[in-house]
Amino acid sequence: MNRYLVQMKPRLLLLLTITGVIGYLIPSMNNIKLLDILAFTLFGVLSAAGAMTINNVIDKDLDSQMTRTASRPTTGPDALPTLNLVILGFLLSIIGFLGGYFYFGFNTFFHLAFGNIFYLTFYSLYLKRNSVWSAIAGGLSSPSPVWAAYAARYDLGQIITNMEFLGVNLEGWLLGGIVFIWTPSHTWSMATKNYEDYKNSNIPMLPVVVGIEKTAFWTFIFGLTTIIYSTIVAIWITNNWIIFLLLIPINYLFLKSLLTFYQKPSILTGKQNFKQHNMWLTIIFLSIIFLS
Repeated sequence: MNRYLVQMKPRLLLLLTITGVIGYLIPSMNNIKLLDILAFTLFGVLSAAGAMTINNVIDKDLDSQMTRTASRPTTGPDALPTLNLVILGFLLSIIGFLGGYFYFGFNTFFHLAFGNIFYLTFYSLYLKRNSVWSAIAGGLSSPSPVWAAYAARYDLGQIITNMEFLGVNLEGWLLGGIVFIWTPSHTWSMATKNYEDYKNSNIPMLPVVVGIEKTAFWTFIFGLTTIIYSTIVAIWITNNWIIFLLLIPINYLFLKSLLTFYQKPSILTGKQNFKQHNMWLTIIFLSIIFLS
């Protein structure tokens, strides 16, 4: 059982769940029911876990060539049966999709399904293997938990607005935009941290194609853009300039990490920058809900 759970990438699932649940709470604290939050979390986790499971099947040829993934249960002589994993991933995804549809509505179903299918097809099957800019276009699936959260509140009638598209209002699209803009610099830092693995497996990640020095430059540009954009969106959503002051410490640490990677590009500084990314994103979302 544990080997099947590993296929679902628990750490990534946790980060997606955090952004999704906080996204569920930000629009309005009125009419929130614990059962609704639990249902949204359950169906979101099932949908994402299904995608991760199938993704590991798609990537098993690449994983077998990388040190950090060679021990995954999809590789080696004692690998889990591919058919079992595909069936499991499919069932988890379908239960997540249908649960989102019948408990909340079509808009929730759409965003859960979009995030899952886009990640598996456009990103996993094509972009990751063929494009150096996969982290940008492929990042479109990253904000899906946030957009699904807004859609769930809308489907339940808890967000009343005439300015929505697919159940998400302007605030929701902009909030999800933080995750989208954050994803490239996060991915490039991760790829630098695991530079040798990506080089050996011939995956066209940015540091492998253009080198670590240029990757550090683009990571700095996208990271700085992320800080500026997220601060503006946070002020607009909360309608409270105090959040600007509240975000100074975490933005400072993030910017310092970006600068260190840019000025001293290496696998070590890339690894340090990668760690800073995850902490920054979580604190940004928590800060917005604290002052909303």
